[in-house]
Amino acid sequence: MNVVKTVYYCKADKKTGKPVVVTKPDGSSKNVKKWTLDLFDKEGKPVRIEVEFNNSEKKARRSGATTVLKVLK
Repeated sequence: MNVVKTVYYCKADKKTGKPVVVTKPDGSSKNVKKWTLDLFDKEGKPVRIEVEFNNSEKKARRSGATTVLKVLK
């Protein structure tokens, strides 16, 4: 398998409101507030992977988390 995208949180970019960095193998990158990837499970049902800034809730927010990865089915 080859890497086609890398997604990570950059604390230094938090002030911009777009601290989620999406990087392609050629080195180009883009800062975003929210990144999603739509896939299908083994049964063909849709699955969404989502990384979003300022979407933490409850205990995660109280613990200081600002960006959470969610898997939606």
